[in-house]
Amino acid sequence: MTVTDKVHFKMMSFVHETLYGLFRDPYKALAAAGLEAGQRVLEVGCGPGFFTVPAARVVGEQGGVWALDVNPLAIQKVLDKIERAGVTNVETVLADASQTGLSGQSFDLAFLFGFSHHTGDLEPIMTEMHRLLRPGGTLAVEGPLRPAGDLFQFVKRSGTISQFCKSRE
Repeated sequence: MTVTDKVHFKMMSFVHETLYGLFRDPYKALAAAGLEAGQRVLEVGCGPGFFTVPAARVVGEQGGVWALDVNPLAIQKVLDKIERAGVTNVETVLADASQTGLSGQSFDLAFLFGFSHHTGDLEPIMTEMHRLLRPGGTLAVEGPLRPAGDLFQFVKRSGTISQFCKSRE
């Protein structure tokens, strides 16, 4: 990890932990994504974990959240955050979103928030999300991201959050 990567993460973390909270209600965004008690949820690109603890509280002890990020600093930040919050239903995953290494059809819902800055081809990520979601599972995205129509079908939009249902196997 380069010094530039570390500085970028610290700046992003500052924005998420100070400014972001002034303008965003994580519970409102998670409700728009379709999170419910008891679900197994994948948070893709968790960053410093702005949504992680709220998501864990929404799904409750009968559910679980897998916080995934490619950046080891993000994973450490989330580990610190969940320890301070005392939540026990979060697993962290250090992996690329296009090759997670997680078991197929193991999630009810996957959400990609704050992912619009991603550059490059999103198709491998969307293919991996399709593989990871159970039949009929939900993919929730924030902003202009749109998965391929052959993998997911649009369900609804609430504010900046759109829900898509997993299509065929």
